[in-house]
Amino acid sequence: MAQPGRSPEVDAELKKLQGVQSELQALAASRSQFYQQANENGMVKQELDLLEDEAPVFKLVGPVLIKQDLEEAKQNVAKRLELIEREMAKVSKAFEEKQKEEAAIGDEIMRMQGGMKERAAEEARKIMEGAA
Repeated sequence: MAQPGRSPEVDAELKKLQGVQSELQALAASRSQFYQQANENGMVKQELDLLEDEAPVFKLVGPVLIKQDLEEAKQNVAKRLELIEREMAKVSKAFEEKQKEEAAIGDEIMRMQGGMKERAAEEARKIMEGAA
């Protein structure tokens, strides 16, 4: 139900805007999580690059450490970084699209409210002219 002074159309647009803003928050959280994962995996890659070829590397699988080949570990980290970067690009693109959608809805709300103000001013002028 529209609040006094607001049309149902404006209320519908406001509801859409709130939905888009919720989606933006979720995308921002995802993007933040991917940045954190990329940072962590980047540090792992740097550490692996410092190791000598024969250095032992262990991988945590559940509660157990399993020996892993250094080259295999480097490849796994590189693949993980590629995957994270692709996902970050997808999320960033979706975030930008949602920002544009948010701006468009905001502009539409402003346009609708401006029209309502103009109509109210016109009605007030008519009332004043009728009273004079």
